[in-house]
Amino acid sequence: MRSWRATARGQCGAGYGGTRLVLAVALLGLATGACRGQEREDERLQAVVESLVPQLERLAGLEARAPIAVTRQGREEMRAYVVRKLEEELPEEELRGIEATYEALGLLPDTLDLRALMLDLYTEQVVGYYDPESDRLYLIEGVGADALRSVLVHELVHALQDQHMDLDSLVAREHGNDRQTAAQAAIEGHATLVMFALLAEERTGAPVDPGLLPDLGAQLRPALEGQNERFPVFRTAPRIIREALLFPYLQGASFVQALWRASPDGEKRPAPLGENLPASTEQVMWPEARFLEERDPPTELRLGPTPAAAGGAWRTVHENTLGALETSIFLTQHLGAGADTVAFGWDGDRFRLIEAPGGERALVWYSVWDGPAEADRFADAYRRIAAVRQGRAVRIERLEVEGRPVVLVVDADRGVAPEGVPLPPLVGLGG
Repeated sequence: MRSWRATARGQCGAGYGGTRLVLAVALLGLATGACRGQEREDERLQAVVESLVPQLERLAGLEARAPIAVTRQGREEMRAYVVRKLEEELPEEELRGIEATYEALGLLPDTLDLRALMLDLYTEQVVGYYDPESDRLYLIEGVGADALRSVLVHELVHALQDQHMDLDSLVAREHGNDRQTAAQAAIEGHATLVMFALLAEERTGAPVDPGLLPDLGAQLRPALEGQNERFPVFRTAPRIIREALLFPYLQGASFVQALWRASPDGEKRPAPLGENLPASTEQVMWPEARFLEERDPPTELRLGPTPAAAGGAWRTVHENTLGALETSIFLTQHLGAGADTVAFGWDGDRFRLIEAPGGERALVWYSVWDGPAEADRFADAYRRIAAVRQGRAVRIERLEVEGRPVVLVVDADRGVAPEGVPLPPLVGLGG
């Protein structure tokens, strides 16, 4: 959910089809170490926060513009807050549209209750969150200040970010799923990288350049996967959910490291905000090729109205952009390890899930690619997926639109003739 971020021991953030509910860093199982179990009085909590700010200003590249308030909160209050935010940010109709889209792509089973799963994930081991609406950091009662040191560091970076740029505006729903996910990766990756750098400085007693740490994304994934037994909800969640949870922290941290390594020596490390904010998950996944060497902005696709069809009008169930990340997850889900590389060359997409008067549904998905070879590779991959998926009727076409290579996919329920599905026209390719 876009408007807040929380910290859990052992679990990370999440994004589903254009909404953002973030559980920031349960890298805590890796990061807290010797801090765990040391209690401090609550009245000293604010002093701990104030003592951390100067070091965080230096590491994060952001100056504090106002004091940061910290408040204890009961676990039941925290859960009630999560429930309220879920209801605000994921209205029932939108949630069902997201479920139906992922089901059509074979990414979720049709028996899954997505809202219940999200609530379970977000409350599994949560110990704190930062709320931009109140400019306040909330920590769950019953956990000592020293044990919360990693939480404080991570969430204080979010507070500093919010003082420089409205975090809610960066991940607002109108930006679309892929831009939201990319912005979230910059926000969470920045906080994760600074958190590990500060902890490294405290262990070594010497200054640490976060950009020169080993690639955190590569280092943390196997360590986090090793903790899966401690978090059964996360362990059993579908791949699309797990990967979306991990992406902002792992790939986000790697993105910020790449940004900082490319900064001239001796200059202040730039925060990944403003002109340094990625515009697509493609830029986060391949920062050198798509963001640093040459900025590759995503192409924005626009769909016209779904035309009338014999038998009655088809209604829109859900519409959004999948992006390079979710395209890569889709490919890996159905074709196995290594298939995600087919997503390299993605340049933009737009889908619309539509429903016939009789309840049959079809996903109409347009994607534009960097070149004909990349488009052909994706079309071929989808054909291989269609050949093995049961219960789907699929049509795949290679098009040229405004001189650009485009792939059209119509992925319909069994019994629906893909050639008879009314196609919303692709009315424009924006820069």
